[in-house]
Amino acid sequence: MTSPVTELTADEVRTRVAAGARLVRFELCVSALVFTVRRQSTVYLTTSRGRRTLRGFRYSLASLLLGPWGVPWGLIWTPRAVWVNLTGGVDETDAVLALLSARDNPPDSTSRNNPS
Repeated sequence: MTSPVTELTADEVRTRVAAGARLVRFELCVSALVFTVRRQSTVYLTTSRGRRTLRGFRYSLASLLLGPWGVPWGLIWTPRAVWVNLTGGVDETDAVLALLSARDNPPDSTSRNNPS
């Protein structure tokens, strides 16, 4: 199963990651002669390497169709985007879990303002 993380609660994300799921982003490269733009997808929760490769294939195909038309960066960034996508995307698991922990456990602002 592959789903955007925004559809899940923090506890569901933690539970699925503990069971082996990974949180990944995929790259997209779009070019038109004088400009090239690289973007990353939303974060997806993926349960297997095969799901990551399949999801990445879609982004790779879009990059191959839209990316190599910019000189010089389209010719450089398109193969990189394809490689990243077909090797499972950019793993964001640690960053997302850290963000969830920081959100759930904000620093105590009173302890910083009142030194004991």
